[in-house]
Amino acid sequence: MNDINRTDQNDNIRQNKATTFEIGFKTRQDKQKGRESILIKLLSAIPSLVETKQYIGVLICGLTLWGTSWFLFKDAVLPGSYIFNMSGVVIAGYCFGHALERFTTINPVVGMTFMGALYRNLGPTNFLENSTANSIDFHLRRIYPVIILTKGPLSWNWEYIKNNPVKVFSLATLPWIIECLSTAFLAHILLNYQWKWGLHLGAILSSVSPALIVPTVVALKERGLGTKHEIALLVGNAGGLDTAFTEGIFGVTNSAIFYEASLTYKIIKGLLAIFVGICLGIAWGVLCDVIPDHNDLYAPTVRSLLIFGGGMLVTYAGGYLGWGGTSGVAIMVCAGVAATRWSRRGWPINDNPVSEVYKLLWRIFEPMLFTLSGYFLDVSQLNTKEFCLIIGCIISALFLRMLTAFLVGLANNLSIKESVFVSVTWIPKAIVEAVLVRVAADSILSDASEEDKRTAAQHANIIVIAILITSTAGSVLTTALGPILLSQDSRISPGDFYRAQTLSPASSFHDSSQIRRNNAPSTLSIYL
Repeated sequence: MNDINRTDQNDNIRQNKATTFEIGFKTRQDKQKGRESILIKLLSAIPSLVETKQYIGVLICGLTLWGTSWFLFKDAVLPGSYIFNMSGVVIAGYCFGHALERFTTINPVVGMTFMGALYRNLGPTNFLENSTANSIDFHLRRIYPVIILTKGPLSWNWEYIKNNPVKVFSLATLPWIIECLSTAFLAHILLNYQWKWGLHLGAILSSVSPALIVPTVVALKERGLGTKHEIALLVGNAGGLDTAFTEGIFGVTNSAIFYEASLTYKIIKGLLAIFVGICLGIAWGVLCDVIPDHNDLYAPTVRSLLIFGGGMLVTYAGGYLGWGGTSGVAIMVCAGVAATRWSRRGWPINDNPVSEVYKLLWRIFEPMLFTLSGYFLDVSQLNTKEFCLIIGCIISALFLRMLTAFLVGLANNLSIKESVFVSVTWIPKAIVEAVLVRVAADSILSDASEEDKRTAAQHANIIVIAILITSTAGSVLTTALGPILLSQDSRISPGDFYRAQTLSPASSFHDSSQIRRNNAPSTLSIYL
């Protein structure tokens, strides 16, 4: 009997040891698989041969342009000069932003903005103190809107907008209004801003930048997620109209605050500014369709130049005359009208030669915009208390915006999870904010009080902080929560996932990360 007990005990011991061994072995296997997974991810982020050659080509082009510029500007472009430092910051921002994108889910604009802010506060000189460098940045901010506001409407899906007007327009306007008013209120309470300054800041910060997250939403759509209520179309087109709304309202607000005129004239001008912009946009859009002939070999080139030239003219003319809002609305309406008319002649929306030109232009100007915008963050003007109050103001207003977007989603028959996801996509702020980062300082009157001058300078700090916080949070949360909150509708056939009237593939948007992942072993459009 004792022998039998000892045998049972030995069997139990062997079983326990075997179990312990198997658990330990599986743990080591899991760790090994984890290491292999990390290694695969790192290897997939290494530039492919095609990308490497592309980077080398861009580098050579940059060196040749820099060498040529010496014959024109001499010492102004040598190392240590203001223009050289300015160019160096842009290049560093481009490299850091895209390196950050490769190894994380964070959009490259965050890295670009951060690099500009880092150099401003740790660099040896402030190159904007140089009149030439400052003038270059000033005029670049007249070019950015023409490219950005043209590129977006070339991708709008007018059929979807016409079929879902309440859903699109309510999501484009109601969260904007709530955030603008709440920002003005919180800035008045927390930062002691005058109401005019609070509304001015709110009109800037209320603009959403779906271009940062639309590529992710489109990628989710291609996996069959969020197709039942066409979340990708909703986010992209509502975001585009949000930008149009921002351009009109902010332009009117800015000119009403900073241009001296009678109250009657300001009211009349405000009412007419958007209407005039729409009329100009329609007229120029029709012109860009009629001239040149659609079958002309050089039609894409001429039409691209016509839109760009008209946009530049109306931008400078609107600024000179003080008709804020007119130029931005005119540019967007022009591009939308032209793209719609071209589509009737066989050029698909967001897949026509003109849109390709503007995608390329945006790739060139994007690092300039965000790196030089980050440069306007001056931490020497902030103390700990002010910084905390600014963060509180941004996050509180953003929460109210997200809550409004959530309720709008529910009111338009989206599910609770879909409404949460849409509210998350409404977090990022980047493009409009970056373009307008110095508008307050540039528009302020020469005889303004010291308080107004300080508030105008503080505007830039708040805008850059908002870009860094919201763009990071929006990029990460959209990627992480998308597969959780969006479900695939089994009642929809696979063929319905890719209907003709849809947003373009991810590569049509500003989604360099998606493209690079296709090049790896294993994919500013800009809806603003």
